[in-house]
Amino acid sequence: MRSAAIEFKCPACLSDDLVGLRLIKSQYADDDYTLYQCNMCHSRSFDINEQPETNLSDYYNVRSEDQDYLSADFKLSDYWSNEVEIINGVYDGNPQSVLDVGCRTGDFLLHWPKELLRCGVELSIHSAAIGVERGLDIRQGSLENIEFLHGFDIVSGFAILEHLEEPRRFLDTLVNLVNHNGILVIMIPSYQTRIAWILDKLHGHWHMYSPPEHLLLYSREYLDTYLDAKQFTLASRRYTSGGIFNPFRDIPLVQRAFGKIMWLLDTRSPLSRWPVFDHMYSYYIKS
Repeated sequence: MRSAAIEFKCPACLSDDLVGLRLIKSQYADDDYTLYQCNMCHSRSFDINEQPETNLSDYYNVRSEDQDYLSADFKLSDYWSNEVEIINGVYDGNPQSVLDVGCRTGDFLLHWPKELLRCGVELSIHSAAIGVERGLDIRQGSLENIEFLHGFDIVSGFAILEHLEEPRRFLDTLVNLVNHNGILVIMIPSYQTRIAWILDKLHGHWHMYSPPEHLLLYSREYLDTYLDAKQFTLASRRYTSGGIFNPFRDIPLVQRAFGKIMWLLDTRSPLSRWPVFDHMYSYYIKS
């Protein structure tokens, strides 16, 4: 495909040196979006304005109304317990505060001790209301429009950066909320992984190519370079399946057994150190 028109720039580095790779059909509407690759930072992106205007705030509020987790009672999970364990292993000392951006109903925050300051930011009105009912300090809205009077020892953003129309403004706000020697945790889908590469070669559909829900797929190079300039050092990185890959969903006993195997691969196997699966977790320390 030809290079992108100059009016659309890479949302990550703002370069206009883009190449259209192919058309991707939206999973949520009968629309096609061009998948672009930036020749400068190697991130991939979609132009939300390629199709009729979409208000993302309204979009996520409507989509969140019928999600299963809204009606589910809170219970401790191995997934979030493991995440807390990893973060405590990276943090030097005992954290006193945690901020989860894109916190949904606050499950991750509830895995931290009650004596910590536990705050969240959530765009969905429905999810934020449940988090507040659970006793958490949840601010509803966009991070860029919310004022905090202090920083946090732990700041996390799980599966949120890929959804943003203005990621640079969001990232600038996010990094400023991390205390000195604090930890920034980011989880994003990575196309620079073996699973995504194989699907590309086979002309299959990688489910993370999902416009207009997903608008930007950051390259490792961009994310590390951006955060290095903000005085963050990469302490650890791992790759997981995210619990999504399970071809035996219609066979309950086999599904549970296979899920256990994948859990062990994601959390206890050296395989997670290599870019095989497509959920990339990065842990940065602010100096």
